[in-house]
Amino acid sequence: MALVTGATGGGIGRSIALTLAREGADIVVNYREKHERAAAVVAAVESMGRRVLPFAADVSDPLSVESMFEAAAARLAAVDIVVNSAGGAWKPQDITEIEPSHFRAVLADEVEATFLLMRAALPGMRARGWGRIISIGGYMADSWRFGSEAPLDYPLGKAGRHWLTRTLAPRELPHGITINAIAPGPTPYVSLEDALAAVGGGRLPREGNTPQDVADVAAFLCSDAAARVSGAVIPVPGARPL
Repeated sequence: MALVTGATGGGIGRSIALTLAREGADIVVNYREKHERAAAVVAAVESMGRRVLPFAADVSDPLSVESMFEAAAARLAAVDIVVNSAGGAWKPQDITEIEPSHFRAVLADEVEATFLLMRAALPGMRARGWGRIISIGGYMADSWRFGSEAPLDYPLGKAGRHWLTRTLAPRELPHGITINAIAPGPTPYVSLEDALAAVGGGRLPREGNTPQDVADVAAFLCSDAAARVSGAVIPVPGARPL
């Protein structure tokens, strides 16, 4: 059972959910409030013959995260794959213009949500001796060099995800649990039709990344072939220079 946060937008989370369903996983489709978009993703997953549970939850809220894991276990199965894709708002501003409430909200979505999802997932994964946790970070977030056109809080949150990944991975690998991050460069949104075509092997027009590029890395990290890959922050730069 795979739980994918931020799984109903036009980007990476949705493509990961569809790709894991293609690979045989049942899916918890997490979203915040877009019920119509969630219904479309649910229908797409069901068309692949997989079970699916849509669940509206703010993953920066502890009670909502606990309720989501409980619902997954009660209605489908225990969660053994977590993909932390939902993230904070991209809003480039000078530091003097950033509202403290916005700064806190971005870090809650990026870092606190990662903590809460790991906290909820790990006890069951340890008991079963198997688990996969993947966070979507950001390309070069640990040494952000993209100037004034980029925000300050967003890459700080992505770097926090990278830190949690690297720190917790060695502790959990003896339990059969891998923890990794994927660090994409700019990745444009695509339509659901194009996302499904890409999941099926079709090619998307590209100038850099597509959501499927990141989804394919996530599928590998969830596979048995990646059983000893842990603590990695894998760059998927797209058109960015390495």
